[in-house]
Amino acid sequence: MALACAILAAGSCTEKQEVTPEPDQVIRIPEKAYVLAEQADTAIVILNAGTNVPVWDWTPATAGLPKEQREWFVNPSEVKPVFNGRYVLMTASGGAVALIRISDHKLMFYAKCGEFPNPHSAEILPDGNIVTAESRYGDICLFVMDTVKVLGDPIRVTSLGNAHNAVWDREHECLFMTGNDPDVSGPNRTAIFRFSYNGDRENPDLTDMKKVYTFENESGGHDLFPVYGEKNKLWLSAASAVYTVDVTDPDSPVVEKACSLANIKSVSNGPDGTVMLKPTEEWWAEGLVNEKNELQFLLPDTKIYKGRWWLDNTFSYPEVHDFRY
Repeated sequence: MALACAILAAGSCTEKQEVTPEPDQVIRIPEKAYVLAEQADTAIVILNAGTNVPVWDWTPATAGLPKEQREWFVNPSEVKPVFNGRYVLMTASGGAVALIRISDHKLMFYAKCGEFPNPHSAEILPDGNIVTAESRYGDICLFVMDTVKVLGDPIRVTSLGNAHNAVWDREHECLFMTGNDPDVSGPNRTAIFRFSYNGDRENPDLTDMKKVYTFENESGGHDLFPVYGEKNKLWLSAASAVYTVDVTDPDSPVVEKACSLANIKSVSNGPDGTVMLKPTEEWWAEGLVNEKNELQFLLPDTKIYKGRWWLDNTFSYPEVHDFRY
């Protein structure tokens, strides 16, 4: 896919959000935009949702990385707008977690999540540190954000079988993840876990792991992401359906089925509706669908793994979310 050509063609898009970076550059993000983890080109892409034209992209090939480290970024597996849309947090199945500045495509921090990892999600903690969820061995890795060293190593590793996601709950000051319930046998044992965070920037640790909900018959807890416009709700996609999780009481969440679409890789909503990635080929597709499985756009020759609305996440982060690390 010729993303660069498509980006040059997008100059006439409606403009709303101006990303004011540290360098003397301004990147204009469309009023309505998606961010995509695109695996055919090993790219992170911002797509104008009005014209369905890419307006920004990042690839490890243009980041000045050594070849060995570029391989960590194979098959992007997560994309999250962070720090008021000035940065994107991403992971890749090749092992990478990275924070990228939108204004100049700068790789602010990156790391490999273990020796043979397959990270599927990451989250920014209140002190700027990063936590990742690794699905192959269930490793939860904690990294100290350090833009001087840039390339980091895990400070702490915790285990949660089939870990696929991570969401910080700012109101209740805890971290939510899904994984396998160790007390249930068989494949259908998806559970929701809550963690506390010690808040020690130099020596971070997750504590007080608590299983707060176990499904009676569900497997493959995949995406966990805040419901836009709701103070205490999360989306959760799994093998058979998409759910909402009300965490008003973080120790006793209320789970309801939202729709019966199976094997959804990502779910995100905003003022203009809900979008999901439902695979059409193995684990990817060429576009996003809504909750009725209606195609919202098509990008031929792509392999999109996750896609989200480009919106601020006030469930996890303060309204003014500055990068100070």
